[in-house]
Amino acid sequence: MSEVREFRGKTCDYVVAVVGQPSVGKSTFFTQVTGELVRVANWPGTTVEQKVGIVSFEGKTLCLVDLPGIYGLSPTSPEERITKNFLISGDWDVVLVLADSLIPERSIYLPIQVGEITSKLVVALTKWDATHKIGLHIDVEKLSFRLGSPVIPISSITGEGIREVLSTLVNVAEGKTKSKLLKIDYGLLNSYVSGLTELIDDRMIGKLPKEWVALRLLEGDQDIINLVKETPNIIEKSEKLREEFRKVTERTPEEIAIIKRYEYASQIIREAIVRVRLRPRITALIDKIYLHSLWGPLASVLTIFTVFAIAFTVNTGFPLTYLLRYLGFEAIADVLETYNLSGLLESFFVLLGEALRAVLEGLNRELASLIVDGVLGGLGTVLSFLPLIFLVSVFLAILEDSGLGPRMVASLHSFFKFFGLSGRALYPLVLGFGCNVPAVYQSRISIDEVERHEIIVSAPFIICQARLVVLLYFTKVLFPDNTLIQASMMTILYVLSILLYLLTAKLVRFLSRVKEAPELVMELPMMHRPSLKVVWWGSWSSTKHFLYKAGVIIFTLSILSWLLLSYGPTGYVDSPRDSYGAIVSSYLGRVLEVLYGLRSESSWVIGYALIYGFIAKEGLVASVSQLTGLAEEEALGSLGLNIPQGVSLLIFMMFYVPCMATVATVYQESKSLKFTLGVTAYLILVALIIS
Repeated sequence: MSEVREFRGKTCDYVVAVVGQPSVGKSTFFTQVTGELVRVANWPGTTVEQKVGIVSFEGKTLCLVDLPGIYGLSPTSPEERITKNFLISGDWDVVLVLADSLIPERSIYLPIQVGEITSKLVVALTKWDATHKIGLHIDVEKLSFRLGSPVIPISSITGEGIREVLSTLVNVAEGKTKSKLLKIDYGLLNSYVSGLTELIDDRMIGKLPKEWVALRLLEGDQDIINLVKETPNIIEKSEKLREEFRKVTERTPEEIAIIKRYEYASQIIREAIVRVRLRPRITALIDKIYLHSLWGPLASVLTIFTVFAIAFTVNTGFPLTYLLRYLGFEAIADVLETYNLSGLLESFFVLLGEALRAVLEGLNRELASLIVDGVLGGLGTVLSFLPLIFLVSVFLAILEDSGLGPRMVASLHSFFKFFGLSGRALYPLVLGFGCNVPAVYQSRISIDEVERHEIIVSAPFIICQARLVVLLYFTKVLFPDNTLIQASMMTILYVLSILLYLLTAKLVRFLSRVKEAPELVMELPMMHRPSLKVVWWGSWSSTKHFLYKAGVIIFTLSILSWLLLSYGPTGYVDSPRDSYGAIVSSYLGRVLEVLYGLRSESSWVIGYALIYGFIAKEGLVASVSQLTGLAEEEALGSLGLNIPQGVSLLIFMMFYVPCMATVATVYQESKSLKFTLGVTAYLILVALIIS
C-alpha cells in the first residue's frame, strides 16, 4: 500500500495517470468524477496545460493526472511525448486507460501497449451508453482476460460504472485486485529481447519491465535510449542485435513488433466483439407498443411474467403444474413435476447418495454421513440452483441483447420512479426471483448511491427459487385438496414480496438526503436478432458469478450444518434430536411457542428449520424431514400446525432473512458490517410484523 505523499502541491493517497486517445471522452470523464479540475498549471518546461483532479473515495484521496491525448507510445508531438515520458517516469501508482467502446478496433491498441509497461492498470470503456444502440457488443470479461487487467464499461453521461472505476483503481493500487503484465508473443524477436534483457539493471529503469525496455531499445525508441544512455554497452548491443535482426528477416524490429501487436489486437476483437444487423422497421413497431404510456407497462409486465413462467416451468414444473391440475390433467402435472430439471437433479443425487452410503457405511458410519449428507448434500444444493439461474440469465440476456429489455426499463421508469427508483431497478427485481445474490450484486447498475442502497436493502424480500420450494410444500400441506387456494396463496406472497421491495426502496429514499428519484438517461438501441455469442457471454457470466460467490458459501455452510446436526455433547450422534442443533433450536422454539402458539414438541423442530433456512432457504423443509425421519410433506404434516399458524409461519419464513450467501453479498457490496446488520434486523422486524 502506498503512503500518503505530495504530488504537484497536493496530498494524495494514490496518483492515477489518466491516458487516452484524443476525443475518447477524457474531459467529460473528469467533469463527472471530480466536478471540476481543481488544479491547472503548465508541465515543467512547456506551455502544455497540466490538469490534476482531486477525488475523495471511501476514505482515500486520488489525484487524477489528465495526460495529453496519445494514440500510441511512438509520439509525434510534444504533447504526446509528455504523456509517454510521464508513464516511463513511474511517478504514479496506477494507470487508467480510457478506450472508446464505439471504435474498439482503433482504441484497443493503446491499452495493449500500456499493459506491456505495467500490471497496475485499469481500462475503462467510455461511451458505453451508446454501444448497444449501434449494434455493438463487447465481452468485457473476455477483454479483461486477454488484457490481463480489469476492464470496466463506463458512461460519463449517465454515471454508469464511475463508482466501480474508482473502487477498482484503489484496489489495484493496494494490490487487492490482481492484474498481470501483458505478454505478447513476438516470435523470432523474443530471442533478441532475451539476449538484451540480461544486460539491463533495475536501478536505471525504475518500475519499467526489463523485457519491455529491451524490446523498445531494439525498436529504436529514442526516449528509452536516453534512459540508459549512461550504459553505452547496452546501446551498442541493441544496435548490433537490431542490425542482425534486419539482415535475418529483412524487416526492422519495430515493423515486426507493430505487426504482432496488431495481430494480438485483431485476435481480441474476434473473440470479444460482435456487431449485429439492426432492424429499423421492427424497432418502429416495437416502440409503438413498449413505449406507449398505457400498453408499454402492461406489455413489459406480461413479458416478464411469461419469461419467468417458462423458466420456472422448465426448472420445477411450477406454475404450469397448478394450471394443469386445475384443468383436471393430474397425470400430466405429475409427470411434469417429476421430470423437470430440478426433479431430475434431485433424483440423481438421491440415487448417488444411497449408493455411496451403502459402500461407505461398512467402513465408517461417520465418514459415510459426512460424504453423503455433508459433501454430496452441499453439492446437490448448489447444483439445484444452476438450471434456474442459467435459464433466467439466458432470458434476460436475450431481452437485453435484442433491445427489448431497455424499452421495458424505459416503459416502467415512471412506475419505479414513484418508489424512488429508476427503471433500471427492474433488472435486480427480476433476477431476485432466481436468486437474491445476483440481485444484490446488480445494485452496481444504479444511477446514484441512494438507489444502490435501495436495491441492496430491498432485493432480499424477493421470493427466490429456494423459497419457492418451501412455498410449494407448505401450500400443499396446508391446503391439500384445493389447487385454486394453493395458487392464490402463492400469488399473494409473490405480490407481497414485490410490494416490500418497492416500499422498502421508498423508505430508504425517504431517509436519505437525496429525496428526488434518479432520472433515467439512456440510449434505446435498434431492435435486432439476439446473437447467440452475446447471450452466452451474459448468461455464463451470471451463472459463473453465482458458482464462485454463492456456491462456495452454500457448500461450506452445508458442511457446517452437517456438523451442527451430527454432533452433540456426547460426540457423534445417531439422532439429530441429540445434536447441538437441537439444543440451540430449543431456545428459539420457546420464543416461537409464545409468538405463534406452537406445541413444544414441534416448536424446536421449526426453530432448527429457521436456523437451517438462514444457511440455505431450501433446507427449511429438508431439515424438518431430517429431524422427523419422514418424507417432506409428511414431515410438515406431523408438526400439527393449523391454517393460521401455518400461514403465519410461512410468511415469516418467506421474509425473515435471506440466506447467508445473500447477507455475505450485502456486506460485500456495502463494505459495512453496521449496514449489513441493520439490513438483517430490518428484514426480521418486517417479517415479524407481517406474520
